[in-house]
Amino acid sequence: MKPKLLLFDLGGVLIEVATTELHLLGGKDKSDVELWETWLTCPAVQLYEAGKISDGEFARGVLDAFSSAIPSEEFLQSFTAWPLGFYGGMTDLLRRLRRHYKLAYLSNSNPLHYPRFQREWQLDGYFDYHFASYKMGHVKPHAEIYQAVLATLPYSAQEIFFVDDNRLNVEMARSLGFQAEIVRGPEELLSVLASAEIATGI
Repeated sequence: MKPKLLLFDLGGVLIEVATTELHLLGGKDKSDVELWETWLTCPAVQLYEAGKISDGEFARGVLDAFSSAIPSEEFLQSFTAWPLGFYGGMTDLLRRLRRHYKLAYLSNSNPLHYPRFQREWQLDGYFDYHFASYKMGHVKPHAEIYQAVLATLPYSAQEIFFVDDNRLNVEMARSLGFQAEIVRGPEELLSVLASAEIATGI
């Protein structure tokens, strides 16, 4: 089925995220993929990005989970700066895609990153629908956040094409009937869109 709506994860798909600090937390011997899966499943991260704990509780929980001695305030300052901005060419791509499809994002986000997305990059202006986890009370990869998205959108899961850089998130989306693919960075995104015969031109 041809999709009617394209649903994007943000970090690692459209927005570049620095991984240097994550490697300092989680170990330089691990790959980015391994570290992001560890991060995604960390209880403090899940609670924070579901809007259920404070900045300070988040910092303490992450630092304990990763056995890090970094001071909490230093970690929070560093964490706020992790998102670096849209990958090159992504805003133009979104403008082109929007001529053919409705666009939405579904992001595990938080009170430190999300305001930057709006203030610095005018994120919402590129999308028709906006789903930020900490405002929804749920996080990926749990089924509840996808169900909340479906309850809001005028499309079935089968009419939605979802891309995310994390295997766990994509597997859950597929289990609920979404068309879903793993994408890490702009080159993979363009390749996946082409394979799915999703129009990216005028």
